[in-house]
Amino acid sequence: MVNSRQERSPISWVRAVGWVLGIALLVACLYYTIRTPLAGFNQIATLRVYAFSTQQEVLSQAIFPAFEQTWEAENHKDLMIEAVYGPSGTLAGQINLGAPADVAILSNSRHIDWLKIGKRLNTKDEATLIGATPLVILTREGNPLNIQRYSDLAQPGLRLVHADPRTSGMGEWAILGVYGNAYLPGEDAEVGAAQLKAIWQNVRLMGTSARGSLALFELGAGDAMLTYEQDALMALERSVPLEIVVPERTIVARHYAVVVADNLAWRERPIAEAFIQFLVSDQGQQIFSQYHFRPASLSNPAFPALQSPFTEADLGGWSQAYDSLVTNLWEKEIEPGLQLEPASGYLGTGE
Repeated sequence: MVNSRQERSPISWVRAVGWVLGIALLVACLYYTIRTPLAGFNQIATLRVYAFSTQQEVLSQAIFPAFEQTWEAENHKDLMIEAVYGPSGTLAGQINLGAPADVAILSNSRHIDWLKIGKRLNTKDEATLIGATPLVILTREGNPLNIQRYSDLAQPGLRLVHADPRTSGMGEWAILGVYGNAYLPGEDAEVGAAQLKAIWQNVRLMGTSARGSLALFELGAGDAMLTYEQDALMALERSVPLEIVVPERTIVARHYAVVVADNLAWRERPIAEAFIQFLVSDQGQQIFSQYHFRPASLSNPAFPALQSPFTEADLGGWSQAYDSLVTNLWEKEIEPGLQLEPASGYLGTGE
């Protein structure tokens, strides 16, 4: 009798087991390959923003909540924004040293260039201009020294508070502004340098940032100070007793935001990019204007027109202006002769 059941060879069983194990291994690999990136999507998304000091109120009180609401509605996921505030130059240095910023909002384009030199940005990434604010003079209530223009800051006996150009974007903008105010009418470098030197003879205190300098002024330091229009108007809203003088010819500070690509994983970059787009959107710009931040075009009827505004471009651009005015003129000729007062007396820290 012929047995109809055929016996399977050992080789066939080995092959079958091999196929099963191979398929199981492939499925496991695919599962963990897909599961790992998806796990990140199941967590709360985080955006880390480093911003210069005067942007703290507008960002924390209005921009961040509005962006979170918009982003969460579109992506059906929670978003948490972490923020660090400080002097613009200091922040740029920290980011170059490894600070985990996803987005940097800095006072001027030169600090953006620092991040490029530090290779923290992709070569294809360009900074986005998010708005502008002119340089103004703050005086005590009633303007007792009758300050109307930059040159009035050189009058004998006046005590001026100034942001430190070594750390603060405001400090750098003020050097360009004071110089350019005198230089531009006749494009005479000696006239511009003379006004800058004369005014700096009256500088008695320096704050590390625009906001730090304003804090000293609010505590009673100095007779006048230079700052952004935006921060001056914010101080008036806080009922700080001061007056704002807008010189006829004044520099307009232009501020930028950029994605810090070196810190971002591929799944995080869209959040950072969406945030910067929100800053320049109609909604974002409207929020900025409520906090006295002018659009880059300066064309907003809610703000008084400026008589003779200028920018760093009128002084040859940031690279040229910084080298000639900050590095060569201020650092080498002005800073060594400064006669500063200790800030401790105003901060209540003693000697």
